[in-house]
Amino acid sequence: MDKSRLHLPSRLPLRAALLPLLCLVLSCAAPRIILLEDTRSAEQHNDLGVIYERKGLFDLAEREYLKAAGKRKEWMVPYFNLGNLYYQQGDYVRSEGFYREALERSPTNPDVMNNLANALRMQGRFDEARKTIEDAMAIVSKEEYLDTYRRVLEKERRQF
Repeated sequence: MDKSRLHLPSRLPLRAALLPLLCLVLSCAAPRIILLEDTRSAEQHNDLGVIYERKGLFDLAEREYLKAAGKRKEWMVPYFNLGNLYYQQGDYVRSEGFYREALERSPTNPDVMNNLANALRMQGRFDEARKTIEDAMAIVSKEEYLDTYRRVLEKERRQF
C-alpha cells in the first residue's frame, strides 16, 4: 500500500465538486442591477425618431422624440416633430399641444405657426388658425403658407 496517500472519505471528492457547482448555479440566479447610460445625443434621438416615423413605427418615433426633448428641453425640433407625428395620425389636439411647445422655444418660427394653423383648422378653430397663419406670413411668405391660408379661409366661408 502507498504510504504517501491520504486517507480521505470516499464521498469527499463528490462534495468538493458539488460546492463550486452549487455556487455557480446560485450566482446565475441572483438578480443583477445593470445601469445603462444613454450615450445618444438629443440630435441622434431625434434622427432615429425621424427614421422610425418614415417606416411607420409611430410608437418608437414618439419614444425617440421624447428622449430628444428630455435631453435638450430648450430645443424646439423634437416638439415640432411630435406635433407632426400626431397630426399625421389625426390627433389634432395633441398635435396642437406639441406645436405650442415648439413655439414656446422658437416663438417666431413660421413653419411651426403654419403647422399649428393646420391643426387648429382641422379642429374647426378657424379664427385662431387664420390669425396664426397670418403671423407666419408676416415673417416670410411661402407658397405652403398661402395654401394653408386659402384652406382656412375656405373653411371659414363654409362655416357661415
